[in-house]
Amino acid sequence: MDAEKVMTAFENEDLVFSLKSGKLLKINKRVSGFLDSQLFNGINSLNQYQEIFSRYTVGNKLYERKELGEGNDFLLESTILFNDKIYNLNELVWVDREELTLHIFIFLVSENNVFELPEKSMIEIVDKMPGPAILFTKDLNKVIIANAPIIELLNQPISQLVKGFSLNSFFAEKAAFSKMVNWCNDQKNNRLTIQAKLFLKNQNGNWFDINLFKARIDEVDCILCLLKDIDKDKADQLKLKRSNNLLTKIVEVQKHFLAQESGDKPYQLLLTNMLSVIEASLGFIGEVIDHKGKKVLKIHAATDISSDGHIAAQLYHKYLKEDFLFQNLDNLFGACITESKVILENNPPSNPHTKGNKIPGHPQINNFLGVPIFKKDEVIGLIGLGNKEGGFAESDIQDLRPFASTYSVIIEAFNFEVEKIKYEKESFEKALILSKVADYSPDLIVMVNENFELEYISKAAEKFLEKGVLYSAIPRKVRALLKKSLQEKYKVSKDLYQSRLQIRTKGGNKIWLESMVSLIEENNENKLIAIIRDVSVQVQIEDNLKLSLKKEREFNSFVSDFMNTVSHEFKTPLATIMSSLEITQHYLSDSSASHSLPRIGYHCRKIQTEVNNLHQLIAHSLDYNRFANQGAKLKKTKVSFRGFIEDCLNKYGLLNSIEYTPEVSHSFEVMLDKFLIETSLVNIMTNAIKYGSDSKPTLRLFFEDQKFGFTVSDRGIGIKKEELAYIFTPFFRGSNVRGIEGTGFGLVAVKNFVEIHGGTIKIESDVNIGTRVEVQIPI
Repeated sequence: MDAEKVMTAFENEDLVFSLKSGKLLKINKRVSGFLDSQLFNGINSLNQYQEIFSRYTVGNKLYERKELGEGNDFLLESTILFNDKIYNLNELVWVDREELTLHIFIFLVSENNVFELPEKSMIEIVDKMPGPAILFTKDLNKVIIANAPIIELLNQPISQLVKGFSLNSFFAEKAAFSKMVNWCNDQKNNRLTIQAKLFLKNQNGNWFDINLFKARIDEVDCILCLLKDIDKDKADQLKLKRSNNLLTKIVEVQKHFLAQESGDKPYQLLLTNMLSVIEASLGFIGEVIDHKGKKVLKIHAATDISSDGHIAAQLYHKYLKEDFLFQNLDNLFGACITESKVILENNPPSNPHTKGNKIPGHPQINNFLGVPIFKKDEVIGLIGLGNKEGGFAESDIQDLRPFASTYSVIIEAFNFEVEKIKYEKESFEKALILSKVADYSPDLIVMVNENFELEYISKAAEKFLEKGVLYSAIPRKVRALLKKSLQEKYKVSKDLYQSRLQIRTKGGNKIWLESMVSLIEENNENKLIAIIRDVSVQVQIEDNLKLSLKKEREFNSFVSDFMNTVSHEFKTPLATIMSSLEITQHYLSDSSASHSLPRIGYHCRKIQTEVNNLHQLIAHSLDYNRFANQGAKLKKTKVSFRGFIEDCLNKYGLLNSIEYTPEVSHSFEVMLDKFLIETSLVNIMTNAIKYGSDSKPTLRLFFEDQKFGFTVSDRGIGIKKEELAYIFTPFFRGSNVRGIEGTGFGLVAVKNFVEIHGGTIKIESDVNIGTRVEVQIPI
């Protein structure tokens, strides 16, 4: 008989059921020896067996034996009450996937919380178990039996182990072994499950699930140990942990980018995190720019090499001054830029791009990885790493892709900032840039495999959904968004997609989401890393910016019209003054003609009137000049609102020409630009007096609903309804002014001055009934 071909079948199970029909195929009479013989009497199927536990189980440990998952071995614990007797049972259940049968061992647990079996049965059970199993004495000093699967895991010859061995030496972490020993000495718990790395299967060790049970074998206390190889699951966990670590470091860089202070940039943090993930000791990141008509690499961040000598310190000092340029691209890293490709070189001297020239101050490069940064097909930057122990691998390229995408976004964001500085005023530009940068924040980070199954999703997922949406619905909604983003029209480069999509929430609201999706390959598996952010605010800002540019064009047109009108307005009174002066000179030349004096007086009065008109025109021009040159910058001062208004009225001699109703006290103080509000008040009051016929206009001061201001009412000629819409148009004057002097610019300035305070101006008017003007400014 060939010993290697001898096969033994394990037939000591108590019950066997068919998984297809549920029919009972076998029942061992052994169970009647320690259970009531009537308990399983008459059962013919798995359903009937389940019914017994459903009917007699005490407590909440009720298992569905037909739904045991994907594994093979299970230990079920139950307490049943039958014929006034309590039985504590352990069922060892396993599935034969080829024969489609369910097998069950039943152990009776004694009062001291251990199950009892005859030694012969226990040895047969351990010997025939499909997974690694070993039976120790309670003190762990002796192995009673170890089955074949566990012998196959040993890395040491049996001839050495039988002479005695330290069980502790099989544990990679001593704390796990100490936990096992403490449990053996614990009188309360009869079961322990731990995960530990054991030096079994290979010299580097493997991760196992260790299930320990206390048993009594023919009055001897023993420890049953079952092992399950979980090395692949642990490797997957470590891989996911590495991915999470990678994503965490990217988020750290992006948060630093968003929180930057003036002059600060996140480049050094980006490089530090890349070196940490890839485990390289040297590195730099830089942007490709045009310098004197040629492409050069401007270094944004580099490893500190200042301790490598005087020349190295000088080179590093140039980088710190932001004056570190690589102008010669005829080398290994330059080839990444000129040839637009990734270069992984673990033997630089053998590479044709290595010229063999040692540059003074530069460190020795033992291996090199260069990853170009693309904008469409153009290389705009470079990540260069060197001197990794053991050399670089393809997996390092995959790990660098998210960093490359982040670096690309940062480069573009900073370039965008520089361009904006050229065209916008400093105060407005800073506010807009900060708002834009804030909208680029990567709120949601997702990793999926090629089947769009989620492997990682950040905690911010619920932020994108309304309250009431089940958490289980999040993966479906994320997958739908990613699939929409992976369209050709959103493709930025070979492995990068960027989309901006408007979605409607369950409540009917519309939000804009921007998705940056990077395609990566990891262990021959295609995966996606996506950064999704809510850019609804950014979209609104862009719409507002377009509106602002439109207003700026209208404002430039307004300046042109203003200067043309001012020029024309100056010509008319100047012509009148010139002609009146000539006529006056003529009359004065004939000093004997006393009858000329009334005519001289008439022309002098005309000159005085036109001079007054010129003065008013110049005053409005100065008001405009201050507003145009200084822009939206207020010079606010805390004042007594009532005292300030009364000072203005006295200053211009208006108090006796109006009906004054101050409904605020002198103690009521506000913050305002005194010049702008004074100009606005005087302009409105002058109009009310000028167009208000013979009745006095009324001025009322108020403070209500956290707003303060004033109303001016007159009973004059009024404004036509169809002309009210144009009163704030530069140089517009009503058709019924009947020759009353004016520039048509005053209300335009007033509206600007009030709105720059965040306030509003409202005008109500009827022809020949009067006009009411109300100015409101928030506290």
